[in-house]
Order: sequence, then structure tokens, then C-alpha cells
Amino acid sequence: MREFVNITFNESGLGPDLQNNLPQILKDVDALLAAQSDASDKYRKALELARNSIHSAFEAGASATTLLALRTAVVDHLLKQLWDQNKAEFDGLALLAVGGYGRAELHPHSDIDIAVLLPEGCNKKKNKARDEALSAWITSLWDLNLDIGHSVRTVSECKQQASADITIITNLMEARLLCGSQPLFDDMQKIIQPASMWPSDAFYEAKVEEQDQRYTRFQTNAYRLEPNIKESQGGLRDFQTIAWVCQRHFGTRSLDPLVESGLLEQQELVTIREGLELLWRIRYVLHHVSGRREDRLLFDYQKDIAHAFGFTDDTNNRSIEQLMQQFYRTVMSLQRLNEIVLQGIGGIISGVTAASDIEPINERFHVRNGFLEVSHDKVFEQHPSALLELFLIFGNTPEAVNVRSHTVRLIRAHLPNINDDFRRDPVAQNLFVKIFSNPNKLTRTVRMMNRYGVMAAYLPAFDEIVGRMQYDLFHIYTVDEHTILVIRNLRRMALPEFAHEFPHGSSVFEEVKRPYVLYLTGLFHDIAKGRGGDHSELGADDAREFALAHQLPPADAELMEWTVRYHLLMSITAQRKDIDDPEEQLHFARQVGSIEKLNHLYLLTISDIRATNPELWNSFKQSLLQSLYKHAYLILKRGLDNPLGTEDVIKRRQDHTRTLLDSSLNESDQVDKLWSSLGDDYFKQYQAIEIARHTEILIANENTPWPLVSIRYSHSRGSSEILIYTPDDNALFALITAVMEKLQLNILSASIHTTAHGFALDTFHVLDATNLPLESDEKVEQVRQSLVVELGRPREIPKLGTQRPSRQLRYFSISTLVEFSDGESGFTDMRITAADRPGILSAIGQILMEARVNVHAARISTLGERIDDVFSLSTQTGTPLSKDEQESLSHLLKAEL
Repeated sequence: MREFVNITFNESGLGPDLQNNLPQILKDVDALLAAQSDASDKYRKALELARNSIHSAFEAGASATTLLALRTAVVDHLLKQLWDQNKAEFDGLALLAVGGYGRAELHPHSDIDIAVLLPEGCNKKKNKARDEALSAWITSLWDLNLDIGHSVRTVSECKQQASADITIITNLMEARLLCGSQPLFDDMQKIIQPASMWPSDAFYEAKVEEQDQRYTRFQTNAYRLEPNIKESQGGLRDFQTIAWVCQRHFGTRSLDPLVESGLLEQQELVTIREGLELLWRIRYVLHHVSGRREDRLLFDYQKDIAHAFGFTDDTNNRSIEQLMQQFYRTVMSLQRLNEIVLQGIGGIISGVTAASDIEPINERFHVRNGFLEVSHDKVFEQHPSALLELFLIFGNTPEAVNVRSHTVRLIRAHLPNINDDFRRDPVAQNLFVKIFSNPNKLTRTVRMMNRYGVMAAYLPAFDEIVGRMQYDLFHIYTVDEHTILVIRNLRRMALPEFAHEFPHGSSVFEEVKRPYVLYLTGLFHDIAKGRGGDHSELGADDAREFALAHQLPPADAELMEWTVRYHLLMSITAQRKDIDDPEEQLHFARQVGSIEKLNHLYLLTISDIRATNPELWNSFKQSLLQSLYKHAYLILKRGLDNPLGTEDVIKRRQDHTRTLLDSSLNESDQVDKLWSSLGDDYFKQYQAIEIARHTEILIANENTPWPLVSIRYSHSRGSSEILIYTPDDNALFALITAVMEKLQLNILSASIHTTAHGFALDTFHVLDATNLPLESDEKVEQVRQSLVVELGRPREIPKLGTQRPSRQLRYFSISTLVEFSDGESGFTDMRITAADRPGILSAIGQILMEARVNVHAARISTLGERIDDVFSLSTQTGTPLSKDEQESLSHLLKAEL
């Protein structure tokens, strides 16, 4: 069985399981083949029999390595039999297993890559017969439902193509001879040796570049909710890269030479073996439950895989979170070892010596060829605080692009030294704070501290969030990865070269006096996730404890604690409240209390949302937060003891609006007549520029047949604003939402106003299906005409076509929650949290219509797999909903949603 030895296990590692299972499986396969007469059907049945037997071995506890070798041995056995049936036609040819098949790493539905070697020259007539037989043979393999990838080349063609293509040479390096000409195989092996092509230095550089490109494509995929276990950082491809480079340089796929040469320690090799076993086992089950070749850990399969691993507590999807945390921690460890090994092999290949290009920093550290490293192996033993000093120096040293692998190994070995005494050491405390005060390479430094385990060692609370996922579609990263991205986003707003990303945030950052407080706030804002209880409150307690222990100035400690405690305040206010209402603005400003707190809260909120799920960040949310900030800033600048009253705000808005109107309008009485019909609530909902636009449109179109529909791009909201002016009735909101759902518009907010003359003046802010404003004139006119036609008909709600929820949404079960509270202007606020699905807003609108409830405003928010919408409601007589009416409406909504 030597041919099945793979990159991390020797023969004894495969022995017992393989020896106990393989003979019986092959015996059963041969018995079935002998008993069946239908040639094609019997081989399909044999493959199915073997697959079931191998899965029985899995259920009995066989290692993943054994399972892959069993699958490989079965496919070898059958292909050899099928090849032998064409012995005459295939005389002189060689059949090779290449790629993952060559490595003996066949999962239940893996590609089966084969190569056929041809002799250099043959009789043309014989060639034709051979080629026809070969084509028919490969077709027969496809007929067996084997996912065959194949190539047919001569040795000279192998030489020509492999010398020019890193993928082909890699494929051939993994080749195993299945049957056929041994001399032909030996010739191929000779021509692909490093002496003939791709010497180890060129091969190494090409593979590192290939890995860098893959990392760019997949970026943080490893730490997302549905990671690719093969291609993501720390995934299977990382280990194949190590093995390829090792094979090219040392001439073997075994990793033992890495230990012998000092590039790996024995325990690190054990970690690689255990990590690879875990990933292989996950991939095996993934193939089994999906019934196809699949490398993405999709929601569809996570629960089944978790159960197969023995995680069975499905309360709040705890089983899945346990599986995924094990996976995330494993890939982080494997990515770190990939870095260590490739860096070490690169050093050997490049011939870098300890004496070359040393740039001393202090007695503990120096830089050599761009790598920061310790001056001697006793540094961390003699100076424990150097475990933190290293990261401060890394940030302060432009020449240092990475940390030497040997130094990383020493860091890992000395992590136990980071204990309570270490954490209480004023020198260590000062170094930790200085890391976050350092303006250079902060994101890279923090990511490195996490990858090397220093962050979790220094902050035990952080260790709890490493690899922790939240099973929803709103938070797409693990908590530790999200935290690092928050710090990254904060840091980018401090750098001029990134000011174009969010100009207003960058201008606010210029007012931040002590950025380190903000960065530390980002570090702590989610540190209590998964503990139970309110993570904001628990995290604030941790932040206060940290600040006191590290002797931060009292003002900085208080600011850090407050911002962590209330880090969700601004996003919740923007999502659920009418931020144009002067009373809501004042309430928010009073909760914040100072411009400094407002600046920190605003910048953290932006960074937090953008790092939670970039796909959910849009121009509308950006505009809401920016508008809320500006309102609160003006109130705080004026002083909380001297706020403007609502009447004063309305008067100022009206005066400002008149300066924006055409002078001819101000000279007539049309404006006063229109405004008197709108009432104070209207002027509380809209800003002066919006009031001016509405005024000009309504007066200019007062003789136009209803409904009046106007669409424009709203710079202040970063979305398309649709203004509808038409006679009001109870079905209007349900009708409009149904039409917009039909047009695939994403409704972000709605303001519903009824004039004294019984007309509805409604504004909707929308984005299209791609989360962008309506851009083309053609699309704008299509939407406008559709609304005009539908609103001009008798009140008949258009039926929506049946739309299935997305694949991901189907895996979440969310109870509908309906809450009522007293709202502004004597209305009742209703908040609905429910599972998202196509057409849900239209469904809510129809329920409200049937309940004979008036809608005055709606704030729409989709948080991954759930909606979180707030509606301002009243009875048809304009009064708040009674308790009985609230209970009845709640029952209707829960029954429907």
C-alpha cells in the first residue's frame, strides 16, 4: 500500500483501518461483478456497493485518511479491470492517476483525473483504431457517473506543456501508474524533474504567487458563514501547496523532511495532521450529504455535518456554531503553519543566511531581508514583555513586512507566559496600549496578534470570540474577524488615501483627539458575544475593567465604556425612528450628551455596519446616519439646555423653504394655501429642500389628473424618492407596496401624510433589485407609469407571482414578534420582527388594510434573514390603537407571517 501514502501519514498511519476494510470491499465488488451480466450496470452497482461499504467504515469511526484511500483503491481496482478489457488496443500505453486521484484523496464525489501516455510514434492506421477505442473507453467511464477529467499526451508533449504551465507540471508531479507501460511512465517522470524544468526556486515562486492570487480571490472567505474548505485561507489548498513545494525541493510528498530540516517541529506536524484530518472529514461528509462534489460549507448541510461530528444540541443552532468554531480555529492554525513552512522553505531555496542584511533595532530584535525576528532564542524567556514589544516594533518599522517563521514559533511556544502576572505588569500594559496608539500598520498588526494567538492570550475574553460565528445572514463573519474589520474601517477613515470611501466619516475623524480610544472601543464592542446576556452591557464592563487596569485617563475610560455600552444606539435610532422629527433628534442628542461621544459613536457605527455584512451597507443607510449625526451635532453645539422647540423648528424650516422657492410662488397665496392643508406633522417629517420640491411639484400640477407620481434621486437619502399625491383611502399603502414589490423595488422607508382635503401625500425611498437607485430615465419612467396605471384603477391589489425564498432563507426558522408602543403625534408605533421572504411588505400592507388601520409612516429594515420594520399607525378616526385592537392586529400578523 505504499502508493497510497499521502502528504501527512506514513504507512503505519493507514494500516489497521485500511487492512481491515479494503480486502473485504474488493472481494464484495468482485463478487458482484461476477454475478452480473449487464456490463455497464454491474460497474455502477459495484461503485454504489463500495460507496456504501466505505460509509459504513466512516460510521464505525475510520479516519478520513482511510476513507479516501479506500475510495481510491476501489476506483483503481475498477479502472484497471476496464483497461484490461482493451489490452490489445492499449498495448504500449500508460494509464496514470493524477491530481487528487494521484494523491489518493478521493472523496465520494471527487473528480477522477487520469492521464494517458502515448508512445511517440505509431502506425497511423493503428493510431486510429487505438484513438477510437480510447474515446469509447473514456465515454464508458462517464456512463458510470464518474466525474472524469482526462488528458492524452506523449512524453514529449508532456515536456512541452508542463515546462510552460505550473498547473500541468503540478498535476504530473502527483502521477501514479495504474497500469500499462512502466518505461513510458518512467520517461515521463524523468523529463519533469527539477533538473529538466521548474527548478525548486522557480516552482516555489510560482506556487507562492498562485496562493497569493487565490487569497485575493477568496480574501476572508475562510471566516465567512459559508466558507470554501478547499480554496479559502487555511483550507485544503494551503496544504497541497506545502506538499507540492516540499516535493519539488526535497523529492517527497511526505512532510517528515520538514521536521528533519527544522522547518517544522514535531508538534506542528501533529497539528497539520489533525487539521487535515478534520478538513478531510468535513469534506467527506459534505460530499455524502450533498450527493455531489461540493467544497462550500453551505447552510444546507451544516446541521447534518454537525450531527455527524457529534454536535447534537440544536437549541438556537448551537450544534452548528460548535462545528463551525472548530473549523474556523483549525483553518486559522493551518494558515499560520502554511506561512511558517513556506517562509522557511523559501529561506532555504533563496540561500538566506543568518548573517545577511541584518538591520538592528534593539538588543532584542532586528530586521533581516524584510522579516522582523528575535536577536536570539532566549528573548521571550528573558524579556516576557517582548511578546508585545514585537508587535509595536513591527508597526513602527517600515522595513518589516512580516515576522520570521522561527520567531512566530517562539511566540507560540511562549504564549503560556502571558498569564495574570504578565497582564498586571505595567510594562506589558503600556506596550499593549501603545500598539493601538501607533498610527502605522494597525490592521496588519492586530490581525497578526490574532493569528499568532497573542490577542487571545492577553485578553482571555477575546479567546471566547475567536472562530465564533452567529448563525444568521446579517453577521457574515466570525466575531474576531468582524472585530478586526471594524478596526480596519476605523483606521481607513483616519488615512487621507481612503477619504474617498466615506468623506464625511473621514472629516469627522479629524475631530477625534485620541484615536487609540476609538480603536480600543472597536476591539471591545463585541467582545462579549456568545456569553449570554446583553453583549453591549457585558462588553462595557470589560472595557471599563481594561481601562482601569491599564490606567487610562478617566475621561478616556469613561468614553470607551460609554461607546461600547451604547454602540447600537445610533443604528437603532436611524432604523426605527423618524430622524427628521425634531423631538426624535433632541431625544437622541440627549442620550449621547456630547459632541465627542457623538463623533466616536458615529464612526464606530459606520465601521460596525460595514464590517458586519458589506452587502447590506448602502447609500440610504449611509445618508440616514450622516443626517442623524448632523442633526444631533447642531443640537449639541447649541446646547442641550437651550434646544429649539418644535414650533421654532417648523418656523425655521418654512422660512428656509421660502428662500428655495421661485420668487413668483412666494408672491402668490398658493404656497400658504397648500401649506395650511398639510399641517404641522408634515413639516416635522421633511427638510426644507424636500418641502420646496413638494411645493413646486404640487402647485405646478394642481390641474393634472390624479394620481400624481414624481420620481427623483435624493442626494440626502442616497436613494430614489417616489412622491405620490392622490386621493386617500384605506387600501392605498397596501396597493403601493404591492406594485413596488411587483417592480422588484426595495422599499427603505415610507412617509404617509393625509392633507386636510383628504389627499395622500406619500413619499417612498427605494433602491432597485441590485441595491442601487433608479439610474436610467427609462427605468424611472417605467416605474412611474406602472404606479400611475395601478393607482388609477379601482382599488384592486395586484397579485404577486409565487416567489420562493432564497436558498439561505429556507434554513432559518424565526418567530414573528409584534410589539406596540406609544408613538409621536398620538399614533401607535408597531414593530414587526419576522422571517424575510419575497412579498412580505405587501403582505403586511394588506393585513393592515383588512384590519382597517391607517399607516402614517414606515421604516423598513432587512437584517439578513429577518425583517425589523416599524410602522406608525392609527385607527381610521385618527386615534391610537386600543389594547384590544393591538391584540387583534398582532394575531392577524402572526397568523399570516
